[in-house]
This record gives sequence, structure tokens and C-alpha cells, in this order.
Amino acid sequence: MSEPVVQQPSRRVRKRLEKLDHIARTGFGLFEAHGYDAVTMEQLAAEADVAKGTLYSHFPVKEAVLAHWIHMQLEHDLARLLPMSQADNNFKRGMRRLLDASATWHQKHREYLLPYLRYRFLSVGQPEPEENDARADLVRAFMSLIEAAQRSGELRDSQPAARLALFFHFLYLAALMRWLMTPKAKLREEFAAALEVFLKGSSRGGTAARKHS
Repeated sequence: MSEPVVQQPSRRVRKRLEKLDHIARTGFGLFEAHGYDAVTMEQLAAEADVAKGTLYSHFPVKEAVLAHWIHMQLEHDLARLLPMSQADNNFKRGMRRLLDASATWHQKHREYLLPYLRYRFLSVGQPEPEENDARADLVRAFMSLIEAAQRSGELRDSQPAARLALFFHFLYLAALMRWLMTPKAKLREEFAAALEVFLKGSSRGGTAARKHS
């Protein structure tokens, strides 16, 4: 199984990431200690020992600090989880492994998810920072599993893996939002339902495949 090619960041990007990571870790420590809403950007600049102008040049709003910390955690977790999910050699089992781990993480950090998602949705269409190109994300992880399943014949290859990964990510976000908005919802069940919806439209020999054959 071929591994996805990840372009290594330049030295300048690595140095910038180190600074951003430091600020994000400091910010999350403050969020945990004082509550997300109570922490100000001025407090964060002082705690991280950076000038306010420097902080705002990297993170224009507090939500951006939170988003960077969450993406750091995602990168770390995917480095461990994606190979385990790929080792299943079965798309549904591998994706369920990834989604179950994601559910566990989200349940532990539920209080941060609404400000994070609001920020991400408001940022749709905005250019991504240069350093983000060097970091793993969920869409790339989904695409890796989909590509392997297309090669094995488990999923149809009539659509590009990149497009299917993006579609699945929208289902993932919809499941996450439904869980946040529905007090009695269980996140693992929401993710499982999203996966079933995806598979019924993508599985070789499934209902959708027979209808269009």
C-alpha cells in the first residue's frame, strides 16, 4: 500500500510553526485554566511572551488560536491512527476505527467545538496559511482510506477519491453539528449513520450502483 506523499515544510515554515504552536499551547492552557470565553488576546500575548502586534499578525482572532491547537492535536493523532486504520484493509472497519477515536476526542473537548466550527465555517473560501499545506488533516486521511478501497474494489472508482473525501467530510461535519445541537444524540451513532449514508452511495454492487447500471 503506497503512503501519501507529504511535502516537507521549509525551514522558514518550520520556524513559523514553532512560534504558532507555542502560542496555541499557551492559549489552550489559559482556556483550560480560566475558561475559553474569559481569556483575552492581551492576556494570551502576555502569557506567551509575544508582542500584541505579533500575536495579531499570526492570529487575528481568539478562535484562530483555538483552531491551530485543534489542528495540532489532529496532526498528532492522525500520525498514530491512520496507519492503524489502513492496516484493517477494509474501508468500513478502518473508517469506524478513525471515527470512534474522533468521537472520543470530541466528547472530551465538547466545550470548544462550537467556537471552532463557527470560525471554520466563516473561513470557508479564505486562502489557507502556507504552513497548513504541510500538516495532515481529516480530508487527506479520508482520501487515503478511500483510495485504498478503490484500488481493492471495495468502493467504486467512478468518482475521484479527493471528491469523495470532501463529500464524506461534509457528512462528518453534519454528524458533529447534529450531536452538538441534539442533547440526547450519541456521537458514535451519528458518525456511524454518516458512514452508512456514504457507503450506500459508494459501495460496489450497492443499491445506488444497481439503479444506475
